[in-house]
Amino acid sequence: MATIDLRGCDVVGTISGNSPEIREYPEAASQDFKLGDFVYLVNGKVTVCGADPSSILGIALKDATETEDSSIPVALANRDTLFEANIYYDANGSDESNNALAAADIGKKYGIVKSAAGKWYIDKTDTSNTRIIIRDKVDDIGDYYARVIFQVMVKNFQLDAVS
Repeated sequence: MATIDLRGCDVVGTISGNSPEIREYPEAASQDFKLGDFVYLVNGKVTVCGADPSSILGIALKDATETEDSSIPVALANRDTLFEANIYYDANGSDESNNALAAADIGKKYGIVKSAAGKWYIDKTDTSNTRIIIRDKVDDIGDYYARVIFQVMVKNFQLDAVS
């Protein structure tokens, strides 16, 4: 059982084998999001998602410039795009087993959380506000803070016609 280094979300590919869909949008005013943060559009401009986002455009592919209308590339959350992130729950006094990857986690729906360190992770303790589904593992079963491959759930796609 290993402990995996924590890092932010990455776009890692697609189900189809094509390139992920990447679009550029103008940055909203006063933004401080980082590469790998979940973002959405507010009045057509890229804005960092709140604590429990129900509408997700995708993940930012560069840090905010803090200059309104700067072009920000975003890997779109859609039916094809695959992302990678750590399983991590950083609440004080939490059960450490919440940070370990189990075989049963594959195929499960969980919430996402932005940690105190400002990075987004998969929150295995949140099975009510589900935003993602784990499709595969990168690290071994039993590893703490394991990296997993996931998709944003259709109901949370900002740019889906049926969401």
